[in-house]
Amino acid sequence: MSKKDIILNSVIREYLKKNAPIGSTELKNKLELDMSASTIRVYFKKLSYEGILMQLHTSSGRIPTWIALKRYWKEQFDEIDEIKVSSVDELRNWVREFDIYCMLQLKDDLKLSEIINVEDRFLLIVFEDKSVVLKYNEKIEKFLKSLIGYDIEKVKEISINVGLYELKRKIEHLLMDNIVLKEKEEVLYDMAKSSGFYQNIKSFMNSSLFEHLQNGVYFEELVPQGYMAIKYTTTVDKKEANLFCLGKANKDYKEFIRAIA
Repeated sequence: MSKKDIILNSVIREYLKKNAPIGSTELKNKLELDMSASTIRVYFKKLSYEGILMQLHTSSGRIPTWIALKRYWKEQFDEIDEIKVSSVDELRNWVREFDIYCMLQLKDDLKLSEIINVEDRFLLIVFEDKSVVLKYNEKIEKFLKSLIGYDIEKVKEISINVGLYELKRKIEHLLMDNIVLKEKEEVLYDMAKSSGFYQNIKSFMNSSLFEHLQNGVYFEELVPQGYMAIKYTTTVDKKEANLFCLGKANKDYKEFIRAIA
């Protein structure tokens, strides 16, 4: 790693801890590197010229720009395959501490076990100990019987592909019971209020969100500038789960991940 990269990463890490500018002398004292404050200031100027660091005013230290934060978090999360969660209660506590919105949904391995025709009036779609009801349709009955043995997530996916949107909605409602944590919704509303970004607020609180997101970190393709979101599979109490978190990009997500594990 070059000296410039070391300085940049050090500025970002200090900024994530304190959300405050850092000066060259302060950074020198924190770096285990034989480099003078004047040399650090030279790198500060180069990084500022490149749009990576910025000053809030002339006499202040430096903070990372949005470009720098995005690049930093992309690199950090590229190295993460999964996020561990020790318990739902621990996650709830740390979500409040870090002021981050999170939703945790246990994955359901229920399988489609039976299709019951109720007097040619209704179809009872049975997923082991849970069920949903549709209006009777002979073609739908025949089609769904061909899916017996499929797990509930696969049936939902197929229902979308073939246009059975009523079944998809009812399965989603069924799966809402699997959301074991939804905390700090006010982060979503503050984000919407400050940015005018209202279009995805409801989807961030719905389990269908997990259909569209791969594991990783998300920026402007999902949330407004200044915010970031992460989606990962995890394990809680030996059960597979989906984890979605959203908040300002100046939060220390690496420390958050360490804390919840």
